[in-house]
Amino acid sequence: MTVGSVFLAPFLGRVAESALLQEQVASHRLVTLLGPGGIGKTRLGYRLCDQLSEGSEQPVWSVDLAELADASVLGSAIAEAMGLPAASDQVSVEALADHIGDRDALLYLDNCEHLVDGCAELVTALLQRCGRLRVLTSSRQPLRVRGERVYPVPPMTGADARELFVDRATAALPEWSAVDEDIVDQLCAAVDAVPLAVELLATQVGVFAPDVILARVTDRVVRGGTVRGSLPRQQSVDACLQWSYDLCSEQERLLWIRASTFAGGFTIEGAEGACSGSGLAAGDVAGAIAGLVDKSVLARDAHDPTGRYRMLEIIRQYGHDRLDEAGEREVWRRRHRDYYLDLAELFERDWCGPRQKSWMDRWRPERANLRLAFDYSVSSADEAPCAMRMAAVCEHFFASTGGGGEALHWLKLALAHETGTDLERASALRIACFIANLVNDLPAAATLFDELEALAEESGDDLVRALMLYAGCVVRTWQNDVEAGARLGAEGIELLHRIGGQIGLEANLHFLRGMVLGWADQPEESAVNYRGCLDLTEPRGERWLSSYSAWGLGLDALLAGDVEEAIRLERSALEAKADFQDQLGIGLATEVLAWAAAAQRRGRDAAILLGMAESIWDAIGMSIAAMPYIARRREAGVADTRALLSGADFDDLVGLGRSLPQAEVVDIALGRRVAQPAVSAVATTLTKREREIARLVASGATNKAIAEHLVISVRTVESHVENLLRKLEVATRAQVADRLAELGV
Repeated sequence: MTVGSVFLAPFLGRVAESALLQEQVASHRLVTLLGPGGIGKTRLGYRLCDQLSEGSEQPVWSVDLAELADASVLGSAIAEAMGLPAASDQVSVEALADHIGDRDALLYLDNCEHLVDGCAELVTALLQRCGRLRVLTSSRQPLRVRGERVYPVPPMTGADARELFVDRATAALPEWSAVDEDIVDQLCAAVDAVPLAVELLATQVGVFAPDVILARVTDRVVRGGTVRGSLPRQQSVDACLQWSYDLCSEQERLLWIRASTFAGGFTIEGAEGACSGSGLAAGDVAGAIAGLVDKSVLARDAHDPTGRYRMLEIIRQYGHDRLDEAGEREVWRRRHRDYYLDLAELFERDWCGPRQKSWMDRWRPERANLRLAFDYSVSSADEAPCAMRMAAVCEHFFASTGGGGEALHWLKLALAHETGTDLERASALRIACFIANLVNDLPAAATLFDELEALAEESGDDLVRALMLYAGCVVRTWQNDVEAGARLGAEGIELLHRIGGQIGLEANLHFLRGMVLGWADQPEESAVNYRGCLDLTEPRGERWLSSYSAWGLGLDALLAGDVEEAIRLERSALEAKADFQDQLGIGLATEVLAWAAAAQRRGRDAAILLGMAESIWDAIGMSIAAMPYIARRREAGVADTRALLSGADFDDLVGLGRSLPQAEVVDIALGRRVAQPAVSAVATTLTKREREIARLVASGATNKAIAEHLVISVRTVESHVENLLRKLEVATRAQVADRLAELGV
């Protein structure tokens, strides 16, 4: 799987460079693409990722670090790219290494220059722990660690630069044709065939004739006084950026530099909210965006249904520099944060209603911008209360999508400042307590609750006390004191009802108390609380909490022996949770459906569902052992399923459930798909490329013949053969054919 940037224009040329880079990565475990901005490092790196992903099942993870301002969340960003949600506020090297394991894999870290020290430390640690991992980085400076192979990315060849210019020029003006190739070659040579500079020049053919473009850009590079770069190639890029900037209208210039405060793209609405004012009216933002798209300063992501716009990092950095020159970066970073603060507060007010899925879909592409907003807010005592006011995003979005550890990180940093009103601090402490328990950081949860308890006593405010009772219900329950948890929950519900106007909190606490009473083996009282939650949520069209209550009622039904009703309720919960992509909810519903399948003697389905649930708990860093009630039920479900299958079949089917795409297993759980026979666990560890090579080895092909057939290096073939011999547990190539036949591969 490759996670990274989506490029809207085709990759052109660079055939020799791509082949050389592939050889370098095959021969060295750490390769750094080195060069100035605009030279093409990023595109070349992602091109390699695409090539390695084609025809191979080895993991290929890519992370754009340009969006990160804080090296402390580097591990979280990598974990997110790996599909390994952050399970603590600081994702450890050990957690990443455990996920990578002994697999052939590539990790691509793009734009490392502003986080060089952090990248160097993390990459070194990963390479030491994961013997088959290879790392590719791109940076304007080397990491300078042992074993690093630096690959200086050259400018394009003359022919490649000409092809790029013609392609981008005809995209900008379809009727344009290169009537004079010599002028095009001169244009490319004037900017040292630096890809970004070539692209920027090509977009101007709709406004200027090529000879006019040549005269103007040559003048700028020669004068040099209007550019900041010291190296000739960097001066070429800066000259093109400066010229593009000069060609913009005043409103387009203002939007360019202000929009550079965004990370990971933005919508028109976001630009209107964060960039308007002082010379750029909100009503003029759409026109300015259109102008910047025409000039290739912005690109619209056609694959994003919300219509997001992105800047190349070097163009974004140019905007940053202009903000610095104007002394306005602080102003517009605050405006950026204020936009997301307003959005977060609207989200909190609107959450307990029918638009929950729309909100979750809206937040998903905004994770990088939320990071920037939190980073700005926790940077000073004066701004920290804003992070506390954004805490609802941590509770509902980050925690449910596997980013609980990162959310806890931001809340801890905000609370470390002794600012904020009692209510702001109490709200943040309640959510931090909940998330700390969720990611199994029980000591942190206890410390945070102690602070909240003292604050409630000091404050005398009823709502602050209610928030403390809510947190106490969670913390005491996770400490296995369910009696205290249930008591605090009841007090909290009563107080919230008396205060009034806190429907979301009251409903949530009804659900939590229902779960606590279930842990205490009191299913009747548990059901009363689940229904109390539904009484508050269903009339409002709310689905998030309602589906959790359906899960709880389904579990109660299963324990009461009504398996059909349990399956009906759990499937309704799972359908909603899959819609939300709520991993915690999907895991809980899948667990109960597995136990129900075992009760109906559907051993194959039960084992596959248990496997998927296991993979979710691993991914979100949640320990079933920390929830004794669920742990006991799971142990019984596993025992019942094992009794229906042979030991080998059970292990293979659980392994299948862990490895299948989640959507497929959800379909099995919902009764939409029939579970297929399990493939041998050994066979499932072979990647698509390894299976291909194994068949060629079985046919008697030599490594050289395989390399020529697959158009890869002999060294790469040798590595694959070594891996497949180990996985197939055979000593010689001659044994491969018999082993493949035995496994049915």
